Amino acid sequence: MSTYTFSGTESYSQSDVKAVMQNTYEDIIGFANRKIIAFSTAESWIEELTYVLNKKIVKFFELQLKNSTGETFKSYRYAVDSNGYLSTGSTSGGINYFAFPASTTAILYVELSDNAPAGAMEDLRKNRGWGTGTAMTGSELHNRNFVSNNLRIQRSEITK
Repeated sequence: MSTYTFSGTESYSQSDVKAVMQNTYEDIIGFANRKIIAFSTAESWIEELTYVLNKKIVKFFELQLKNSTGETFKSYRYAVDSNGYLSTGSTSGGINYFAFPASTTAILYVELSDNAPAGAMEDLRKNRGWGTGTAMTGSELHNRNFVSNNLRIQRSEITK
């Protein structure tokens, strides 16, 4: 297991991560309920996201949806913000899982923050099996804020 030292101004706790991840958890489980991902994949993603959020090294993460030819056609981006200026957040929901074709698959993409320690990504690759990927570009529409104290995760929908 690796440890990271952070010297910035992140001021959220593990209980804040747990609180905002409840909403994200419900989104991810919705994809498993629709059989876009396996339940074991959903559990793994939730564990990995909780791990890196607790390390305070995430800029954003995406649940990227792919069509039958492997092309990414939509992404749900969850941007991490710890400025602490919102007092209430949204509930989970708002994703129509049955609007996606039956052949839809999904992957998880995580963008580490600029203040992530040198070697953090390499450690995640070697010790946790992470790979490489690319963030989706396209039209972005903000639709939810998940908030706990100083931690906000802002969900947006990105389409081409």
